[in-house]
Amino acid sequence: MNNKIVTYTGKVFDLLDPQPEMVCIEDIAHALANICRYTGHVREFYSVAQHCVLMADAYLPGNSLQKLLHDAAEAYIGDMASPWKQLLWVDTCGQSPTNISAIPVKSYEQTIQNVIGIALGVDLSHSAEVKEADNRMFFTEIRDLMPPSEEFKNWKGNLAPLDFTIIPWDSNYSEAAFLNSYWRLKKLCE
Repeated sequence: MNNKIVTYTGKVFDLLDPQPEMVCIEDIAHALANICRYTGHVREFYSVAQHCVLMADAYLPGNSLQKLLHDAAEAYIGDMASPWKQLLWVDTCGQSPTNISAIPVKSYEQTIQNVIGIALGVDLSHSAEVKEADNRMFFTEIRDLMPPSEEFKNWKGNLAPLDFTIIPWDSNYSEAAFLNSYWRLKKLCE
């Protein structure tokens, strides 16, 4: 079984044995700029990179660099719908939450996040503040990007959307904005 991918810059990334030297910010920015949020079920293309930049720049709780990189692992494993991720998760007792055969997706994702954090010198362990910021972005994105649905009214934790309107960027702009944000925030941390 081949568990390696070739990245935008030509690096080889081993999904089962990721190492810091396999990571570079250019690969992350490029991939996230070309991945659509919500498995593509938005009114128009909206990249994971734009989501991360907007979240990092918004007046939301958490460290801005951590917010920018909170979905960085998706550059290597793709964006997966949260309900699907939950179905594929094996809990600490090894029990699947459903009758399907489950794999520890969240565990792989966190391992890759940790390696990215080491490579870039940023603590990317779980942060309640970053999760709260991500949830606020989620409800802003529902308002601005998703088709109307009564389903959204039933979702637990309905938070107030942010006070700006999201206008989707194209992938080239998203990539450049992500890289600019990264280098600006990295410099502020020095």
